[in-house]
Amino acid sequence: MTETATRTVLVLGGGTRLPKALRAHGCHVVYGGTLAEFGPGHRDACDEALLLPDDDGDVWLDRVLALHKAVPFDRVVTVRERFLTTAARIRDALGLAGNPLRTVLLLKDKALMREVLDGTPGSPAVRAALMRAPDDLAGFTARAGLPVVLKPRDGSGSQGIQVLRSAADVERAARLVAETPDALLAEEFLDGPEYSVESFSRGGEHQVLAVTEKFTGDNAVEIGHVVPARIDSARHAALVSATRAFLDAVGLTEGPAHTEVIVTPAGPRVVESHDRPGGDGIIDLVREVTGADVRDLLAAHTAGVQPPPQVPTAEAAATWFLTAPPGLVTEVTGWQAAATSPGVLQTDPETAPGDTVPPLSSSEDRCGSLTAVGATADEALERARAAIAEVHITTQPVPGEETPAP
Repeated sequence: MTETATRTVLVLGGGTRLPKALRAHGCHVVYGGTLAEFGPGHRDACDEALLLPDDDGDVWLDRVLALHKAVPFDRVVTVRERFLTTAARIRDALGLAGNPLRTVLLLKDKALMREVLDGTPGSPAVRAALMRAPDDLAGFTARAGLPVVLKPRDGSGSQGIQVLRSAADVERAARLVAETPDALLAEEFLDGPEYSVESFSRGGEHQVLAVTEKFTGDNAVEIGHVVPARIDSARHAALVSATRAFLDAVGLTEGPAHTEVIVTPAGPRVVESHDRPGGDGIIDLVREVTGADVRDLLAAHTAGVQPPPQVPTAEAAATWFLTAPPGLVTEVTGWQAAATSPGVLQTDPETAPGDTVPPLSSSEDRCGSLTAVGATADEALERARAAIAEVHITTQPVPGEETPAP
């Protein structure tokens, strides 16, 4: 039996593609998650399962260390945000290969990340400060000037991000700082087009799979993506260089990364990064255009074998998200027309009559999405936008609540 056939891998959270790919490479797969997310497909995708009531990292660490005595793990992997820190803690405790806990914490804690980057030679600085008291916000805005971005030091999915554009915004946000000291990070506002760089690393070498062009709406919430980004070779090279330098600085050595970058007049500035695949369907766009699925790449790397052949199925692919006015949903129409529009691969309705649409403040406030492909990025975008325009959501004020002003 080969070495790869005897590797035991703990997969924390997620769907079935990664565990299935690991088993196809001869690994013994133990799936770790909650009972609520363990479905019939997981039974066929793994050899064993460790199911716990919730995601408490301390409990997981204790249980896995105990199980390791009976079923020694060779690797611990995850592609789920909520398990990244737990997986790193387990790897460090067991002395297993993978990104160290320090790297994962740097990527999770944006305040700590900024401190490290400020001390890294050649790393373009982004002015930032941890908000410990209300006066800190006033002092930072005086130094950086408005607008200023205020966001959770540990967040994802655009949750809790605010762009402060006026003195009134700063006064209101200062009250939030007072309620949550040490939880918010203020950053200078980076003005320019937004991209994300999707990569996979092996032994500290970072392979760029694709550059995604991003579109945002209110409160910096992402409302669209297209792969490949509509950029020239010089901008592509600058984005790749900035991403690789950033991943080196934080010590990422292996696995997927999703790095968000804004190109300012002074050049690319990394906003943040994650040691996981990009969300919002980006993983599917990259697979359509490049043939590479990072879950398959991670499985092959973990098993110690060559990755599968990469066979693209489209020249370009785009996802566009549906938004609607806040209020109580009374009618939803047009999804069938959207699904049969040219180039549409899939639709994902998420809002039905009776639901309540909140103001757009995070990714969770969007009402659905669809993905379309095309011969060019422009065509894929045009098709996605045209198809989503077929969908109409009618809302009315929620009884007893005042509808926010637009």
